[in-house]
Amino acid sequence: MKKILTPTRGGEASQPNQDRAIQIARDKDAELYFLYIADVSFLDRLASPVLVDMEAELSEMGEFVLAIAQERAEKQGIEAQALVRSGNFSEVLAAVIEEFGIDTLILGSPEEETGITTRDYLTGLSEELSERFDLEILLLSRGEVVDEYRI
Repeated sequence: MKKILTPTRGGEASQPNQDRAIQIARDKDAELYFLYIADVSFLDRLASPVLVDMEAELSEMGEFVLAIAQERAEKQGIEAQALVRSGNFSEVLAAVIEEFGIDTLILGSPEEETGITTRDYLTGLSEELSERFDLEILLLSRGEVVDEYRI
C-alpha cells in the first residue's frame, strides 16, 4: 500500500493543505501520516532545562494539532496516523520517510518568505529528499499543487 506523509503545523492556514493531502490519500488508496515536528533548535542559546520544557510543550501542542487533523481526515473517510517527533526539521523528516517507507511527501508552501521554511528552503529540501529516497514530493499552497519533484 502507498504511504503519504504530510508535516503540518496546524491552524487555519494548514487546513486547505490537510484537506488536499486527505483527498490525495483517498484517490491513491494510500495510508496517510500527519507529522508534527517540535524543532527548538532556534532556541540554542537558552539553558537546557528551558529547552526541555519548551520541547515538551511543543510536543503536547503537536499531539493536539494532529488529533484535529486526524478528525478532519476521519470525517472524509480516511484513517490517518499521527506522528509527533522532536529535532531538526529536515533530519526528522528524512528519518520518518525512511522509517515508514514513505512514497509521497506533501509539504505546505509558506505564504510569506520569512523564517526557516521559505520556498527556496523547501525547494532545496525537496530536491534532496526526492533524490535520496526516490519519492514523489508535492508542494502545496492553499490546497493547490504548486510544484512537484520526482527523480
